[in-house]
Amino acid sequence: MPETNRPTGPRPGPDRRYLDGRGPDGRPPPRARRRRVRATQPADSVWKGTVVALVVFVVLASGNMVASAEGMPLGWQRTVAVGVSRSIDRVANLVSINRPYDWAAEKLGLEQNDTDFEFPVVAAPEPSATTTTLPPVRVPTAVDPLRVVVAGDSTAKSLGDALTAAATDDPQIDITNEGKVSSGLARSDYFNWGARMAEIVEVDDPEVTVFMVGANDGQSILEGDGTVVAQFDTPEWEQAYRQRVAGIMDLNQGGGRRLVWVGEPNVGTGNVQRATQLGNRIAEEEAATRPWVTFVDVAALVAGPDGGFAEYITLPDGTTARCYAGDGVHMSVKCLDVVIDELLPTITGLYATEGAGSTTTTAPSGTPPTTAARD
Repeated sequence: MPETNRPTGPRPGPDRRYLDGRGPDGRPPPRARRRRVRATQPADSVWKGTVVALVVFVVLASGNMVASAEGMPLGWQRTVAVGVSRSIDRVANLVSINRPYDWAAEKLGLEQNDTDFEFPVVAAPEPSATTTTLPPVRVPTAVDPLRVVVAGDSTAKSLGDALTAAATDDPQIDITNEGKVSSGLARSDYFNWGARMAEIVEVDDPEVTVFMVGANDGQSILEGDGTVVAQFDTPEWEQAYRQRVAGIMDLNQGGGRRLVWVGEPNVGTGNVQRATQLGNRIAEEEAATRPWVTFVDVAALVAGPDGGFAEYITLPDGTTARCYAGDGVHMSVKCLDVVIDELLPTITGLYATEGAGSTTTTAPSGTPPTTAARD
């Protein structure tokens, strides 16, 4: 049976226009393009090279592995990870092959050794209602923009990126993003935000600090030297966490500085949700006793119909958008835009006008303070 896809008719012969080596116009025939063939490697060479690269990376960054393992929640997984990473780090230190990474980490400020820093002890806030006149926040200019520092965990880092993008066309605001992935207030042995905030205030001298933290704090509270202070979700934990929240706020007091504490959103992970709820409540209560602190309730801004966590929310324009990334913790660009629409006016609303002061009314606990201009 004949093949139906086989071409019929005479086979094409040589192009008679170029039988004498030249075409009708006297030019030589066009050269045939050479087919490029990509060089490939055997599969076993590829996976062996990958394994070698991973081993080299692990050895060079052994110190960073130890820090990451120590930042894990207490438990057998952390014990195993710390033991393995420390063993690798000891071998790497013995032959000094991790020195290039350690040198780069030191120069870039990736390592932090502040085990001696301690937050002052504070008492739980009492409900009160007072009015305090604060020094005005100056009106910035393009030549001398407002110094804003965004600090906190990975959610703060995303917030800082979004805020920077939103303020791109505003030369009166200069934003520095100091977000630290996997950090929080609970584990000072991993990253000490008290010590880092004291350094930021002294070196960067921010006029407005935006702080967002809590998604990583659903675990035991540890001091910088590794001492366990309190187990999660106990009265002792709440007291110790309140001390650290208040400490961050008090470090930003004076010199006309303002602190905007951005609460965490409701999240889709149980233990993280419990931690963010506790942290938000404590931060809101502490902010209500400090005129220089403003609390932004993000959980309310991106809440679902029942006021809690919802993967999809209705935006102000009536459209629906997915609010979270796959982990159910970090907000999507759409939800970050909703927060920025509230946060940016909060920051610019702190500007003073000529001849005016700034009066902050501190409401009872549970009610965020409001700021208004005073003649």
